[in-house]
Amino acid sequence: MLNNRKVKGLGVSVPTIYAEKVREILKNRSAIEPSLKPLRMGDKVVFPLKQNTPLLEGVVPPELGCELVWEEFQERRTTPRSIREALSGIISGELLEKLPSSYDVVGDIAVVHIPEGLESFGRQIGEAIIRVNPSVKVVLGEAGPVAGVYRTRRLVHLAGEARTFTIHKEHGCVFQVDLEKVYFNPRLAGERMRIAGLTRSDEVVADMFAGVGPFAVAIARHAGARVFASEINPDAYDLLVKNIQINKLAGRVVPLFGDCRATFSNNQISADRVVMNYPSDPLSFLDTAFKILRGRGVIHLYGFAEDTEEWRSKIVERVRELGASCDLVVKRLKPVSPSRNLVVADIGVRFS
Repeated sequence: MLNNRKVKGLGVSVPTIYAEKVREILKNRSAIEPSLKPLRMGDKVVFPLKQNTPLLEGVVPPELGCELVWEEFQERRTTPRSIREALSGIISGELLEKLPSSYDVVGDIAVVHIPEGLESFGRQIGEAIIRVNPSVKVVLGEAGPVAGVYRTRRLVHLAGEARTFTIHKEHGCVFQVDLEKVYFNPRLAGERMRIAGLTRSDEVVADMFAGVGPFAVAIARHAGARVFASEINPDAYDLLVKNIQINKLAGRVVPLFGDCRATFSNNQISADRVVMNYPSDPLSFLDTAFKILRGRGVIHLYGFAEDTEEWRSKIVERVRELGASCDLVVKRLKPVSPSRNLVVADIGVRFS
């Protein structure tokens, strides 16, 4: 993207047929002014030169037909590399150090956490994100945690277009998402592919908390397994149905509307593998997962914990309470606060 501002300066004019050769010569001499855009004038190209560029005699062969000229060059718009760089002239001191260094991107929407003390700079932070990442068209600020049965959170508009709906793409899958109405975590894209990689094509998979379908669609598309996807949030369920259609997985992914504790039992569905992406209260649903499994199978259980050993102990205790034993692998996925991490447990369940 370019500014309208023009700057008069010294340049070297060269016939178009020799332009690339001269550009390489000037580039190797670090002579081209990077903040200005070259000009095309008829059958010639004019490269802007840095102010301290020495005379070109002996540098550019005379047979290339170059000459020094004064012209008006259009100034480039430079893209800042970070939010901090974009706001360095607006925010200073300790506040500059508190600026967020990362944010989530879903489709063309960025979702950012505004640190305490920077609330009044929300608009500037949003505009800075769009400058840093021009593919972002909307910036939303977190105004509360993910909460409630529907796992939604309040968001505030900071910059860009006023909408919460977007199209998100990952690993060949396409998802319609409305961030105001549904839960979607783009940082689990790699985790979704990991589960798909563990799944065989002849398996039946139960996705107990499907949302708009990121796990279900990824597993069905990349593993070829049949997935039953349950979702209680009506807005998320509607998008789940649409995403199944968009990804051409009708019949391969079967949507179920309602509480997963009822949808699987009412439809008499049993599975080889269960995905439980409900980290706020997963252990209370573990008994439902056990009922879904065919005597033995694998559960991928997501939760929040301070450390993996604490999480491991809680799972082992709960599995014993339910009259089973298990093989267990626990992995830390990402921090969600200074004292809490998102973790996943791959549970190989054995019933006595």
